[in-house]
Formats: sequence, structure tokens, C-alpha cells
Amino acid sequence: MTLTAVALQPMGPAHLTPVQRLSAAVGWPHRVEDWAFALRLGQGLVALEGDSVVGTIAWWPFGAHHATLGLIIVAPQLQGRGIGGQLMDAALMQLGARSVMLNATAEGLRLYAKFGFQPIGKIRQHQGTPRAAASVTRIEGGRLRPLQRDDLAALDERASGLPRAALLGAIAEAGTGLVLETADGIAGYAFCRRFGRGQVIGPVVAPDQQSAQSLIAAWLARNGSMFQRIDTTAQGGLSDWLADRGLPQCDEVIAMVRGTAPHTSQDAPKVFALASQALG
Repeated sequence: MTLTAVALQPMGPAHLTPVQRLSAAVGWPHRVEDWAFALRLGQGLVALEGDSVVGTIAWWPFGAHHATLGLIIVAPQLQGRGIGGQLMDAALMQLGARSVMLNATAEGLRLYAKFGFQPIGKIRQHQGTPRAAASVTRIEGGRLRPLQRDDLAALDERASGLPRAALLGAIAEAGTGLVLETADGIAGYAFCRRFGRGQVIGPVVAPDQQSAQSLIAAWLARNGSMFQRIDTTAQGGLSDWLADRGLPQCDEVIAMVRGTAPHTSQDAPKVFALASQALG
């Protein structure tokens, strides 16, 4: 393998247009605004060959013990020349002893395994234009209502095992949230915001599959004929249901961790859909 020497530089606002062009070159739908949103919440690096951005990586710490890693891209014409490894080395050095999670394409599995990442699950990307408005299943003893400020931090941390208040706050500013409320309090939630080719639904947290379907169906109905995307956990069991509503599975990635995955209790609500494949 011929190694390509590159200069690594912190990703900043001046890089947003070139990194968006790079992501488009590998078939990703991210807009400049989507890159800016991700960068506001974390940090990143660009790999430069001369003045050209030929690689990217970004990371998001969640407390002192965990982080997610993503937006890992190498220009198609330079793949296989060690740039991805240089970016990984630099990012992991910044993250120190934290346990790190990422979602890996098939092409990236060998690289991530070399850095000690182990598979822990699968994430299924569903997208499309719903064929018809989805019917919203009524939850006995529960109601859907608009999200209010500070509704979710404790519930989300039980579900994800991560302190994600800053992420949820940013998503609430960028989009709109619905909560599922019962007599015992808030049982679940789902966000929707502009992303890529249309709207992305997520994160979605719920106590069970039926509740998750009700929250998602509410967004499908509200969004109507708009292009919609949702990244679901395979264990959530929503793939067939989503495909029946016009959002077929178009991709699958492998959830991986280097270190220890966040701990969640057996009776905690479950994460049925991610904020994004990079953010988790």
C-alpha cells in the first residue's frame, strides 16, 4: 500500500463547503447545514493534500467516559492509502480513555477492527416517501403532545446510558419534538428535523415497539409526502413496519464500540431510532 502524506487540521467553519463536497462525492446526502449542526456539537479534523480536503473525521464526547465517532470520509481516489488510519489515530488520541462508539460501513470494518472496535449491533437505514398517511395507533392511557423545554434529559439518559442534554437541546432548536405522556409521566419521545434530502425522524425513545410506532406514525402523518429518513436499531424490530409504510430499508451498518458500551437497565425505555448515524 502506498501511503499518502496529509496534513491534519482542526475542522472549522471555513471547511464546511469543501467537506460537504467531499461527502457528496461518496454519495452522502449531507447539506452544509447538516455539517454545521454536527460541528457545533463536537470537534473534527480534516486531512489536507495541499489545499484540498481529502478526508474528514469528527467526534462527540458524552460526559467523561463515552463518545461517538463519525463522519469518517476519505476521497474516493485516495482510499486505501492510509489516510483513514491517520485520522483515526489523531481522533482517538483526543478522546483519550473514553469508550468510543461508531457505526461502520462494510468498507470501514477492517480499519475499525484494527483500532480495537468490536461489533455490538446493527443499524438499519430506512427512507422514502410514504405511500399514504400513516395511521397513529392510540396508546391506552397515553397521549401525544408537543415537547416542552427540559422534558427529556432524564428519560433519554436512562434509555441511551449517556448524558445527552446538549444534543437534545440542539435537536429541539433545529426541529420539533413529540412526547408520549402517561399518568406516570413522560414515557417516550420522537424528534423530526430537516436533514439531507428531506426530513429525518430521530432520535426515538419509547418503552415498547407499539409506542415507538405510534410516535413515528405521528411524524409520518404530519410530514405527508415529504422524503423521510429514519435510522433504526435492528433489535427494535421496526423494519417490516416501516417498509409497509413506504420507507424501505436502503442500507445497514454495524454498531461498534471500543471499550465498554453505555450501561442501561433492563426496565429502561429503549432507543428505537438514532439522531444520526454519526451522533448515535
